Amino acid sequence: MEHQIKKEPQFWINPNFRLNSPHFHFAWFKADMTVLRQEAMIMSMERKVYQTNTQCVVCMIKPDHSSLDIVYADNTKFDNLRLQKWLRETIRDEITQRAKIVLPCRLRELEKKHKLFGNRVLVKKLRGNIMGCCSVYNDISLIPGLIIMPQALIDSVILHEMAHYKHKHHRKSFWSFLSQLLGEDAKMQKEAMDIVLSKYWLQIKFLMK
Repeated sequence: MEHQIKKEPQFWINPNFRLNSPHFHFAWFKADMTVLRQEAMIMSMERKVYQTNTQCVVCMIKPDHSSLDIVYADNTKFDNLRLQKWLRETIRDEITQRAKIVLPCRLRELEKKHKLFGNRVLVKKLRGNIMGCCSVYNDISLIPGLIIMPQALIDSVILHEMAHYKHKHHRKSFWSFLSQLLGEDAKMQKEAMDIVLSKYWLQIKFLMK
């Protein structure tokens, strides 16, 4: 008998669950159980397999971690909480790997564009609702979940942290400098981005926990 995790998830991950991201997405494919079990044994590409006596789900992973093809048997029970945990952790791990490729590259592009350079770029989980931070040594840390946000919001977060290369505070001079980087009023842009962020934040917190 499978051990069941008692607490229900905030979101149910099933074929109706989607991500609209410029950098990461997953697609769902249904297959016959017998065929899927056979294919799971011989698939040449990297994969993760969830398999019990009655269920089989295979996540096929691209080398650049840009997407997941999730193949599930036609009798899959998506209300199984153990399966839900496995799916969430698999998606979380792939988002993290993709973020470690995308976010440092994008930050370096923006540094070159604005001729403003820092030190290291770290992609890692941060406390609370923080999406990024800049240390006194000009190391920037960014959360992996950024890559499932719109590109404009990703760039906004990165430029915010880059502005801290010169201003280690949030006083008037910081916002003035950030406005120069953004090409628009930073405080007004933040208000607009906060509205966009609200559509993604619960999903990000759920997937990345």
